[in-house]
Amino acid sequence: MRQDNKHGGVRARWGLWPHLGLGLLAVSLAGCDPDELTNLNDPDDITVAVATDTANITELRNGVLYEFARAMTGPATNNSTPGIVGISGVMTDEMWYSSTFQGMQEIDRRNMERTNGEVLAVYQYLHRARNLAERTAEQYARTSQANSPDRALVTNLAGFTYVLFAENFCSGVPFSRTDLPGDVTFGAALTTAQMLDSAVVRFNAAAALSGDSAQIYLARVGRGRALLARGDFAGAAAAVAIVPTTFVSPVAFSESASSQNNGIWSNINSERRSSVASGEGTNGLVYFRRGPAPNTIDVRTPADSVGAGIGTAFPLYRQNKYSTRGAALPLATGIEARLIQAEAALSKGTSNAYLATLNQLRATRGLAALTDPGNAQARVRQFFSERAFWLWLTGHRLGDMRRMVREYQLPANTVFPVGQTIFGSPYGTDVNFPVPITEQNNPEAPTGQCIDRNA
Repeated sequence: MRQDNKHGGVRARWGLWPHLGLGLLAVSLAGCDPDELTNLNDPDDITVAVATDTANITELRNGVLYEFARAMTGPATNNSTPGIVGISGVMTDEMWYSSTFQGMQEIDRRNMERTNGEVLAVYQYLHRARNLAERTAEQYARTSQANSPDRALVTNLAGFTYVLFAENFCSGVPFSRTDLPGDVTFGAALTTAQMLDSAVVRFNAAAALSGDSAQIYLARVGRGRALLARGDFAGAAAAVAIVPTTFVSPVAFSESASSQNNGIWSNINSERRSSVASGEGTNGLVYFRRGPAPNTIDVRTPADSVGAGIGTAFPLYRQNKYSTRGAALPLATGIEARLIQAEAALSKGTSNAYLATLNQLRATRGLAALTDPGNAQARVRQFFSERAFWLWLTGHRLGDMRRMVREYQLPANTVFPVGQTIFGSPYGTDVNFPVPITEQNNPEAPTGQCIDRNA
């Protein structure tokens, strides 16, 4: 199926398909001059000739960085959806919604319709990032940079989009492709396990592409994350063993261009729509102290009260992890690598060996050592509480909560918030996001839009 515009270019369109996002290259992170690149009258259009010219590979790479950053935290403009980190945070115990948009309130109460526009926006952001990353990796293969760190980078980012789909959406996400000339090929729906396997394939490829240690470590943490979600604890631990604890691979944002600001900072600190949460719905972790300042009780989850959300009386707490509009978001870290190794020790269920790793990490922040809670279930909860504090507001929490249910057999109603939301509605039973209803136009999509909605 062909999706060209009247000028013969590829337009960044909203709708079903995993768009290229080429129309956004004019605002790429590298700040390239779009006039020199395209010389087009319509700045939303990138011609097929330009898109497929390998001389423009750097601009494609920059487009991938832009699209991936937007998928993580949203476009940071007024009334914007706060990306996968934001909507997954609202669905879990990391955030509640303090404003008036019904779609976000649906997410907060875990009772979503397939027509939910906020879910659709993030679904599209992720597919745009994934598709452009994969097409750009193919373009690199046609250049003298076929084994470069840049090709490894875009391949790694493609891998992370599969992980994010698997951790956050139901089983049965279709993966279509849009070629650079604009030709669309509908893709079949993948199970959660297949999404994770697809991620591992890309991480393995990225690690083999160059000798760049940063990309190798990024691939290793990505592979460990995917294998952890797969239930392969030993394989996950082995994958991250070489990653130094000091390693950080950031998603970069800009202090200047509003469309490239950190969307979590924008949505919470600037727009005052979402709020970081504490003790939400009985089961939620106490990340900070509610009430008047001072609120922070742990250096890993800094927050303070700023009154109410925009247009409501619902309490709003500001996060201070991302203290500026240009603050980077950690995509993968050596701390996560150590947590993966600790969970491998925990999963054996016969000792408290995981505690040594947790306490080594805590010592680096001046935190008191933890003690053994004494039984297997309490150890699981202690461990996942520590993961939640270390990985707060980075897009890990929903995948972790689902794994607590799936791999450790904890009842969902003892893991997810229960009772009533801050705006007085009962929580539902959703443990993941549905595939949006617009995907019904894809003949390869499963009937009912999901294979299943299980954790």
